Amino acid sequence: MAVPVLVLLLLLLPLLLLALAVVPAAAQVVPTPVVPGGTPPTAPAEGAGLLPGLDARLVGVPLEYGQSSGDVQALKDAEAHVAALTQERDSLRARQVDLDARTAVLDEIQRQALLQTEDAMDLQRVNHLGEGFAAALREAILRAQIARRRASAETARLALERVGVDERLAQVEFLELPAATKDAEALRTLASSSVAGGAVAGLGIPLATLDAYLCAEAGLALERPQCGIQWWMLAGIGRVESNHGRYGGAQLIANGDTAPRIVGIALDGAPGVAAIADSDAGIWDGDVTWDRAVGPMQFIPSTWRRYQVYGNGDGTSNPNNVYDAAYGAGRYLCNAAGQMGDDASLTHAYLSYNHSDAYAAHVLNLARTYQNVGIPKAAA
Repeated sequence: MAVPVLVLLLLLLPLLLLALAVVPAAAQVVPTPVVPGGTPPTAPAEGAGLLPGLDARLVGVPLEYGQSSGDVQALKDAEAHVAALTQERDSLRARQVDLDARTAVLDEIQRQALLQTEDAMDLQRVNHLGEGFAAALREAILRAQIARRRASAETARLALERVGVDERLAQVEFLELPAATKDAEALRTLASSSVAGGAVAGLGIPLATLDAYLCAEAGLALERPQCGIQWWMLAGIGRVESNHGRYGGAQLIANGDTAPRIVGIALDGAPGVAAIADSDAGIWDGDVTWDRAVGPMQFIPSTWRRYQVYGNGDGTSNPNNVYDAAYGAGRYLCNAAGQMGDDASLTHAYLSYNHSDAYAAHVLNLARTYQNVGIPKAAA
């Protein structure tokens, strides 16, 4: 009987190993919760993210948002929702891979059990092995059948879970995530404009406008180093000409454009008004008869053609853009004064902008006030 016993052991060993195989229980995919609401920002550092290229001195400065603080918080909530859906999508994809792997293992268990059952039945047909060995073979067949049934039931359960995972993934991937991403993009545009128009605490200058003054200062330091123009010198003019791009309810958007455009009165020779015939075919001021001062720094179209610049690097010079207008105004002042190191040279420069002693004195006073206040430190 030595040979039949050896055959029996070889037959039973794979079945025992298959019976001991453990298929881990399926993990449940739980969507990451989205926490609604939040604390409105008071001293945000997100300006660098919402306004790419923001001057390093302005990152994190306290802003006086007012009602628009809700736009920034809404964006944060929307981006958190997008992140949660993205995480859920990735988790569902990983679960698909896991389910496929587990199903493959179970399929192999069933295949091996079937093969072992067939082998045992073939051996059972051999009469000379004896009754004891036949009983052992029947036990082996039973174990193999049990293993097959268990694997089959687990395969069915995994298949049902896979259907649920596939349905949820389709919902997230093709409906919820695209919609949430679209909403977040719209809110980013709105929040970017809110940050751009948020007044820097202590100065009352919109963040984008102050950034424009600093960009002009940096650009002219390379272009006209002998001039020595600084941001606060431009801020004095910007305050008088358009309240830093907010005259008449105008608002700044993220790229520095003012909406709606700021357009002055017709320069038609009326009492106290210069007479300047149209020079731009109404392109900038919308008037094909007379010129009008335009934009946050109130350029006359003919003057703008001489000093125009791509202040925000978009390849388009636009007097209605605070970055372009501030840089152009800096060029104008430097050209008028040569250098701007003292009150006398500043007054000379401001008089070239508007031939009024009262105007020049007022602008100078505002400029020196901005200089004394300075740029606030970033919030801790």
